[in-house]
Amino acid sequence: MNKKINILAISHSFLKKVNTEMYSVLKNKYNYDIRLISPQSYIEFKKKINPDFSAEDLDIDISFYKTIFNHLRLKIYKNLLSTIKKEKITHVFLDMDIISLQSIILIIFSYFLNYKICYFSNENNIIDEKHFFKKKIKVFFFKVTKFFFKSQIFRIFCYTKQIKENLDYCGFIKKTIIIPLGFDNKKFNRHSRLPKDKIFRISYFGKIERKKGVHTLLKALKLLSFDNWVFNLDLFEVNDLNYYRIIKPYLINLKKNKKLKIIKCDHNNINKFMKQTDLSIVPSEWNEQYGRVIQESAACGSIVIGSRVGAIPEILISEDFIFEQDNIVSLKNKIEDIFVNYNDLRIKFNEIENTINLTRSIDVQAKKISEIFY
Repeated sequence: MNKKINILAISHSFLKKVNTEMYSVLKNKYNYDIRLISPQSYIEFKKKINPDFSAEDLDIDISFYKTIFNHLRLKIYKNLLSTIKKEKITHVFLDMDIISLQSIILIIFSYFLNYKICYFSNENNIIDEKHFFKKKIKVFFFKVTKFFFKSQIFRIFCYTKQIKENLDYCGFIKKTIIIPLGFDNKKFNRHSRLPKDKIFRISYFGKIERKKGVHTLLKALKLLSFDNWVFNLDLFEVNDLNYYRIIKPYLINLKKNKKLKIIKCDHNNINKFMKQTDLSIVPSEWNEQYGRVIQESAACGSIVIGSRVGAIPEILISEDFIFEQDNIVSLKNKIEDIFVNYNDLRIKFNEIENTINLTRSIDVQAKKISEIFY
C-alpha cells in the first residue's frame, strides 16, 4: 500500500455516527490517513438535522464546516480547498452527485492541487427516467463531465448493480465498481435473539413518509386472514407530518384491536427490536438506492420481504421474499405465505442471511475499497 495516501471524505451523512464507521475501519485496520468533513447541519423536510454525536465520540478526525446553499446539488463547503492544500490530500471521497456544484469545483481544482476523486454514487434513476427531456439532460451532463474530467475521477463506488448500470450507461464503465453499503455485524447479529413464540411479530423500520409505502403496508395488515400477530411501527423519524395524519386512522384502529406496538428506534437500540421480529417489511414505492435496513434485520435473524423496486430485489434475490410495489393484495398474500410456510421459508431465507453476512458487512466494504489502492 502507498503510505502517502491521505484521504479527505466529505458527506452530509456524517451527521449520523453510523455513517462514519466504515472510515474508522479503513483508518484502524488498513492504516490510511483519513479525516472527515460534514456540514454543521442541513435541512430535511423543514427540520434541521444536527450531528447525533460529538467529535470526541469518534476515533477518527471530523470537522463540521459551514456551507453555502442547502440543496445537495448546490451545497458548497467553505474553506474546503484551503484544507485540501494544507493537509496535502491525495484522494477526496465525495458522497454526493457527480454533477453537483461542489463536485465540479473540486474536479477543476484537482488539476492544480494534485488529488484524485472517488465518489459514492446513489444515481439509479437515469435509464428508467420516464421524462424524455429530463433523461437526455442528465445523460448529457454526465457525459460532458466524463469527457472533460475522466482523468481526475479515480473510482466511482456503486452500492448496487442498478447504480453501476446507470453510470455505465453514461460512459463511466471503466470507473465504476460495485461496493455494497456495509452494516455493523458486531451489533447486528443473532446474539441474544429470543426463541420464536406463538405471536407472529411484524415490523417496519424506517422513515415515515409517503415514498416508503407505509400506507400500503397498513392497508395490507387490515386484510390479513390470521389473527395472532402484532405490528411494531418505528416512529423515530416522522419526516412528513401531513402523511402521518393520513395514516393515523389506521394506527388508531390497530391500537384499538391490540395489534399495534409503537417503537422508536435510533441506531443504538434498533438491533434489539430486530432481534424480536419474525418478519420485517420494506414496502418502498420509490427507487431505493440501497437496503441497509434489510441487511441489518436479516443479520438479526428476521425474515425480510420487500417491494420490487430499486436495490431491494438485488439483496433479497428470491421471488419468495418480493412483492409488487404499491400493491396491497400482493403484500397481504406475501405476509400470509410467510406466516403459513414460516419454517420452510426460514430455511430458505438462511441462504440470503448468510450471503449478507459474508458480503455486506462494514469490514467487507472497507476491504474492497482498500484493495483499489494496492
